[in-house]
Amino acid sequence: MVEQLSEIGRRSVLTSIGGLAGIGLLSDLSSGAADEAPKTAQAHSASPMSNWPQYRADAGHSGRVEGGVGPTGDISEVSPDAFDDVSDYIYDGVAVDGKSIYVGSQDLVAVNAATGQPRWRFEPTVPDHDYPKGDAEPDVGHPAVVDGTVYASVAFVGPGGRPSRYNGALIAVDATTGKQRWRHDTPGGVTYDEFSTVTVAEDTVVTSVAASDGSATRTVIGFATDGTERWRTQVDEMFPGALPVADGRVYIPSATGIRALDLATGEPVWTALPRVRFAPAATPMVADGTLFVAEEGEPGVTLIALDATTGEEHWRTAYAPETATPDMTIGTADETTVYITVDGIDRTVMALDRADGSELWRTTIDRPAEGTIPLDSFALVGGVLYSGAAAIDPADGAVIWTHPLSVTGPGWRLDAVADGRVYLSGIRPVVLTGTTE
Repeated sequence: MVEQLSEIGRRSVLTSIGGLAGIGLLSDLSSGAADEAPKTAQAHSASPMSNWPQYRADAGHSGRVEGGVGPTGDISEVSPDAFDDVSDYIYDGVAVDGKSIYVGSQDLVAVNAATGQPRWRFEPTVPDHDYPKGDAEPDVGHPAVVDGTVYASVAFVGPGGRPSRYNGALIAVDATTGKQRWRHDTPGGVTYDEFSTVTVAEDTVVTSVAASDGSATRTVIGFATDGTERWRTQVDEMFPGALPVADGRVYIPSATGIRALDLATGEPVWTALPRVRFAPAATPMVADGTLFVAEEGEPGVTLIALDATTGEEHWRTAYAPETATPDMTIGTADETTVYITVDGIDRTVMALDRADGSELWRTTIDRPAEGTIPLDSFALVGGVLYSGAAAIDPADGAVIWTHPLSVTGPGWRLDAVADGRVYLSGIRPVVLTGTTE
């Protein structure tokens, strides 16, 4: 169901984002003050390179937008009272296409990026199943907007505390009108087979779906952008999450290694490192022909660089654990450097030489307490490295600015950096804005 909006209701996260114009985030885009501040986000709002079209910016999940614009100083936080009505499960990421901000929440919502005014809200229909714990509600995942269509996975969740996730759907919605173009549903019933976050590359939408029996087997599926299924393949012991795609290949992490599939056919191209267990929390990343993956094992956690075309290993760098369950966040990369964290609780960001994995610098970002930095918290936009609610000079690790956020259980995830704004999510969405010199 699509609803064209002229005002913002409190039920949806659209309340939170659309209302920003009235409280300062976007007021500089619609008032005379914008003319007096040419170095604010307004000056870049029309730039197509300010887009953030999908999860981690691009199909390779590189988190990098070379021509984009992020805030560099005078940081302010937009936090209207309406955010208090948004629960943590309801805000699942944003995509930006230069004209609109698309928000995954209980609904899929669109907001005019220049004025902050609401455009439309699409509410996925809940399938007619017998849910044992009451009526289910939709939970739209991180959207992707490509060539005028918004794609997103949808989980249908139980009432109350919503610990129960039932079946799911994959939807495609017209980015201009908010009308549904096509939809695929999982078989249904009381299962856990929702679709993973989508990746869109070339003319293919890539996702995976869990087995309905609760096992670790997942089915990776490639859909044409018109909704036609092109191929599917089963992968045992596969980790959930969005799958990176680059140069005509889909990269799939699993407990038995990583494999590359042909994007057009789903046929295997290569398999690498078949005897290692990849850290399930570390999202693989492809940047400039190199695939970066994380591995659990001795002495703790290891970053591995592979040739994305052949699977040949270039180098590996291991780190001893500083916590009982070591994790690595593969952040982003430029032509010479890859940026990571290890055991993110200490908020130490490290820069490694892309040629051999040697450490170039490390810096620690002050924070009030644990819980304020999550995984997937990096972006490299306009020559500035963003990690959570902080900005860093990628050349030497000097901290440009930090913004304190209240401690939350799930922490804060950086969802996007576009048009001079940083979008973060936790138990509520937060938008940071400032100058863009």
